[in-house]
Amino acid sequence: MIKEIKSRQNELVKEVAKLSDAKIRKQQKLFKVEGFHMLEMAKEANLVHSVFTLKQIKDLESKIPQYLVSEEVLEKLSSTKTPQGVVCVCHLLNEKPIKSDKVLYLDDVSDPGNLGTILRTALAFGYDDVILSKNCCSIYNEKTLQASQGAIFKLNIVTDLDLSKLKANGYQILATEIKGSISLEEVSKPEKLVLVLGNEAHGVSESILKLADKRIRIDIKNIESLNVAIAGAIAMFKFK
Repeated sequence: MIKEIKSRQNELVKEVAKLSDAKIRKQQKLFKVEGFHMLEMAKEANLVHSVFTLKQIKDLESKIPQYLVSEEVLEKLSSTKTPQGVVCVCHLLNEKPIKSDKVLYLDDVSDPGNLGTILRTALAFGYDDVILSKNCCSIYNEKTLQASQGAIFKLNIVTDLDLSKLKANGYQILATEIKGSISLEEVSKPEKLVLVLGNEAHGVSESILKLADKRIRIDIKNIESLNVAIAGAIAMFKFK
């Protein structure tokens, strides 16, 4: 289905623009991404709901609504200063049971850029299951989506799963801590792993540190700490 929309005041355009709001996303069970790369990733995941584009996309399934819009309309739908010619509305991701032996747990990561970068790195190093604590920032935040480069479409992202359940199933929990008792270099990868990264300001919460089998640190010099996305990349590479 192909239709034209030229007015910024079109009701559908207004509704899609509102998807920048977390409450609206939850109500509609939809979110939006920008750019052809993100569209391709969404297509592979079978999550495309509708597409708003400057030029017709010929390889899009006919059942997916495709709206040919003006640059002014695209600017209204876009969260970036330089829209890439297409905005894709997607269905929210489906959470699946944890199946892999290598899991990443993010404990209250609050910066969307950090979260997106961590998700992109997790995909690169084979952490297919990612758990977000209740107070993590949203994976549907525009900055998170942009930084993830589409990684969210290939990961199983689960929210607020009790780590004690994984521990009971034989997973070892390794929590990163600035003053951790064991250097990362001294730790061998367990058969079943949960790697925990903490909040930018406060680190891993005390409740999870108490649950952890090991508290690990990254040895650094001349500065107190690393950005959580950088620290996460180092730790994920170690245990890839």
